[in-house]
Amino acid sequence: MKTIIGKTASAAVLILAAGLASPSFAQSASQDDAASLDDVIVTAQRREQSLQDVPIAITAFNAETLERTAATGIQDVAAKAPGVTLTQFNIGEPQLYIRGVGTTSDSAASDPSIGVSIDEVSIGRAGGSSLAFLDIERVEVLRGPQGTLYGRNASGGALNIYTNKPKFEDTTMALLRYGSFNEWGGEAVINRMMGETSAARLAVRVNSNDGYAENVPSGRGLEGGRQYGARLSLSSQNGAWSLLGQVDVSRDRMDGHARIPVTAAGTAPAFVTLINSLRTGLDVRQSYSSPDNYQDRDNWGALVRVGYEAEAFDVVSLTSYRDNEYGWRDNLGGLPFPNFPLMVDDRATEDASQFSQEFRLVSKPDSPVSWVAGLYYFSEDVDRSERFIVQAALPIAPPSFGGDTTFNQTAQNTSYAAFGQATIPFASIWELTLGARWTHDERDIHQVALDNENGANPPVGIPLGPTGQPYNVRANAEFEEPTWKIALAVEPFDNVRLYASYDRGYKAGSFASGAQTAAQAGTPLRSELLDNYELGLKSTIMDGRLRFNAAAFKLEYDDLQVYELLGLNLVTSNAQAEVNGYEIESAFAVSNTITIGGSYTSLDAKYTSNAVSGASVLPYNGLTLPRSPDSQYTLYADGEWDMWGGALAARVDYQWTDDIFFDPSNNPEVRSPAHSLVSAYASWEAANGVKIAVYGKNLGDTEYQQHIIKNVGVGFSVFGPPRSYGIAVSRSF
Repeated sequence: MKTIIGKTASAAVLILAAGLASPSFAQSASQDDAASLDDVIVTAQRREQSLQDVPIAITAFNAETLERTAATGIQDVAAKAPGVTLTQFNIGEPQLYIRGVGTTSDSAASDPSIGVSIDEVSIGRAGGSSLAFLDIERVEVLRGPQGTLYGRNASGGALNIYTNKPKFEDTTMALLRYGSFNEWGGEAVINRMMGETSAARLAVRVNSNDGYAENVPSGRGLEGGRQYGARLSLSSQNGAWSLLGQVDVSRDRMDGHARIPVTAAGTAPAFVTLINSLRTGLDVRQSYSSPDNYQDRDNWGALVRVGYEAEAFDVVSLTSYRDNEYGWRDNLGGLPFPNFPLMVDDRATEDASQFSQEFRLVSKPDSPVSWVAGLYYFSEDVDRSERFIVQAALPIAPPSFGGDTTFNQTAQNTSYAAFGQATIPFASIWELTLGARWTHDERDIHQVALDNENGANPPVGIPLGPTGQPYNVRANAEFEEPTWKIALAVEPFDNVRLYASYDRGYKAGSFASGAQTAAQAGTPLRSELLDNYELGLKSTIMDGRLRFNAAAFKLEYDDLQVYELLGLNLVTSNAQAEVNGYEIESAFAVSNTITIGGSYTSLDAKYTSNAVSGASVLPYNGLTLPRSPDSQYTLYADGEWDMWGGALAARVDYQWTDDIFFDPSNNPEVRSPAHSLVSAYASWEAANGVKIAVYGKNLGDTEYQQHIIKNVGVGFSVFGPPRSYGIAVSRSF
């Protein structure tokens, strides 16, 4: 059934595209010459270009789209981009995957596989990237390795967030919001000129909700909380010099997860009966997870961007510092103990700071050869501690297997890089892009595993024991690799561009967290290498009314870093993998007021080898990579009209995601079934700048899993929000 639905969706998108391009439709389309799609400008190659000119599979969301999809963070953007999935273990560990490439590692000495940047600053820790959107100009999602321009932690792709910069005008915007689960919030943006050459911009945000889930039996809310954020930007232009200074701060005080046990075909019948009896009368958003669960985060950063327009090229210096502190407590079972014979209380804290410096030289816009070259330095200090308090009983484990253990990590991660890329036009319709980067990474780590009971109740408690022992290990490692990009593009017809590319991606080796032995703690996993071969089409036809883009790709993974929980013990390894797939994106201006569009992704993401962890062979060969749905598709309709003395806008989005697995085992309990989500938005803005907007998310009230941890044949899951609504009132002046 899954295959039929996926193939049907694929055929539907292709038929729609063919129909739009057919002579009969083209004839009717010509009756409305005013209708056309807006050109989309991106900076994916570190300079301004039309999206249709970039030989990269890229999706861009501007401020208008973000507003009309009620996007509040990267989780809303990821869901609407082809080939992208985002799940979240907790506030500090969003798990972003593109084309089957991603990671679940939380180690202080590891990198994400998908590069996330905010205003061109690469975010070293995943917990520093999943911030609430505040005064966002656009978001770009780049698929495939971006190792040349974005570095070591963009082996699978990049997600780039750009905030609004100060403008040379005096404007103010204020917004109030109220919605389901007693959600309320507000935003304000103040932009002011400061003389003829300078401007300032202040954006603030506050949001609070009671949570869409609850603890049983107290009735206290889970999955809610409070968020605060602010950003101050100062900009100055003085002749050939430009200066941007920016400081931002955010604070999250969120309730914890409501974790739910979900049984599967392989779950022991006794556990199925027990879980069903304990959860009689409860829905998937009612949990026995502790009401004392929490997810807290404090994040701040500063950047200084200096630009100089020389005669032959432009110079950019980007200096940044960021600090991220977070902590959480999570009951990983969501069931009462000892009624259910296992309880795991997971508590973690992390304090990370990073400094980065980048220098770039960029060619002039009218240069016959477009090029960029630069140097990059990154330094990061991470202190991480995770504590597991475990209570066990038979038949899962004897009480002695419970315990109280802590894993501490102190890491210093440093990276140096030099890079360059050039696009060379030739023979009128051809373009050759060549890029290369050399990256050197260093890691120093101190890992300590503690038995907080000091041997009073042997063996050492899980997840360190019973086979592991406390340790105190210092280790270091160095890694370096060249990465490159080769792309050949041709434009045989106006606004129709074909390209072929070969990209090498690299992710530095890492040390695992939660290791069971000193040997595992002191031995790094090998660096990942990823080769991406891609054929693409970018076209804007029918007098600019139809945009149709497609890409077919093959990814070959060497030494993919793999993490799996076996019981409560973490196993780490390297494995080989291969991903084959294709993506389609289209948009059509039905008239000068209505646009429809959608996307489709097909993935075949498989391990091509087993993996070895210590003395164990992990049978991965032929299994599906985590977070890699066979099919995904989206559809939308967007419109705006002059009505009632103002501007009326409306949008409807539909997205469908195939089954995914949450870890490499592909066990039934870590399978999340296919699901669809529907959202809608409508607004009316008066001539005086007053806007009233209403929106709804998950209008079909779908039950879907955002995260799964497996144990004893049970998938302990976090379910996404149910149907919700909201209203926002704003004024711009």
